[in-house]
Amino acid sequence: MVARPADVAKVAEHGWLQRGESFHRIFERRPGYLASTVAGRTSVPHTPVNPVPKCTQEVSETYLKPSELTARGGHLGDEWVHDWGIRGWASAADGGRLAVQVADVLAAGNGYAWLVATNQRIAVVIPARFVDLPPHQIPPPAPLPGLNTSLITWWQQPPNAVAGIRDVLLGRTIAGDPFVSIDFADGSNLLLRQ
Repeated sequence: MVARPADVAKVAEHGWLQRGESFHRIFERRPGYLASTVAGRTSVPHTPVNPVPKCTQEVSETYLKPSELTARGGHLGDEWVHDWGIRGWASAADGGRLAVQVADVLAAGNGYAWLVATNQRIAVVIPARFVDLPPHQIPPPAPLPGLNTSLITWWQQPPNAVAGIRDVLLGRTIAGDPFVSIDFADGSNLLLRQ
């Protein structure tokens, strides 16, 4: 069962959010792989360039793989958005940039990690059941009936790490495909399918 954003919010409010913290936005998890262009080199799918934690759950077999056309770079401009095997794209001058760090941990999460923005931080979280933790580090379950999810923070930065978040329509159709564009203060960018 995939947690709905409202369920995720309830769980987080009862254990993950800090005192005085409130959600700005939850970037839902979507099927598909991330791609990246880092220092002029494109990777489809994105391969983490920084050390990452390990997810105990494998990628869902129902995920579409990126098309061969996208994987070999045969697309023009933003045509990749019509490839449903691609969930998003990180662009950065080097592997140390924030968009790449986020793409790294989202990719390591095998589709079970997601990005959230609050008034106090931007973070990548994953349900504890998908992570091997020593018993003393396992958070208590959320105190809500029917929800058995505790969240682990895999990556976080203060809110000023983000220069802007905006909804954009990309692609080669009249209506466009909805994405969110996250501009990080270090000049890197992450596009995520909505």
